[in-house]
Amino acid sequence: MSSLATFVNRFVGAKELAEAPSAVWTRTDAPRLRPLANEDVYLFVKRIDNSPVIRASDPAAQAARSKSMATGFAAAVLIIAGLIPTAYNVTAGFTLQQLRQEQVELSRQRAILETQEAVLVNPNRLRQLAKTLKMSEPEPQQVQTLSGMSKTDSPAEARINLPFSSAVNVR
Repeated sequence: MSSLATFVNRFVGAKELAEAPSAVWTRTDAPRLRPLANEDVYLFVKRIDNSPVIRASDPAAQAARSKSMATGFAAAVLIIAGLIPTAYNVTAGFTLQQLRQEQVELSRQRAILETQEAVLVNPNRLRQLAKTLKMSEPEPQQVQTLSGMSKTDSPAEARINLPFSSAVNVR
């Protein structure tokens, strides 16, 4: 690697470091500095061991500390109790908004499904589908009309009255 000095020396004429002239330092007087503040002060640090020292208990300070902690705890409880209804309202609002969005999405899906059902149940489509499956309309003697169960009939009677049932009509 070359530095700026070697790059300049190529153009100036010094080919090697040995050929370069040595620097001549002129002797100058030592600069006079102002004295530093407290330069003549010597500080001695002595290590002090306070491990055997036991702090004297102060009952008044302990009572004041207990009262301030109780006051802080009571203030925190009051602030939290005041913020709970607001937080509940915010979460209820988010839930309500989410339910409204879900209702809109479900009504949109219902409209799509009703449209698809209308297309699938179209009589013209059903006729065309019946022709492709080689179906024909039933003969009049093949049609059976089933009557619904009345409110007075019991399920056992309804089972007996079913057409093509193996049970004998008990009435």
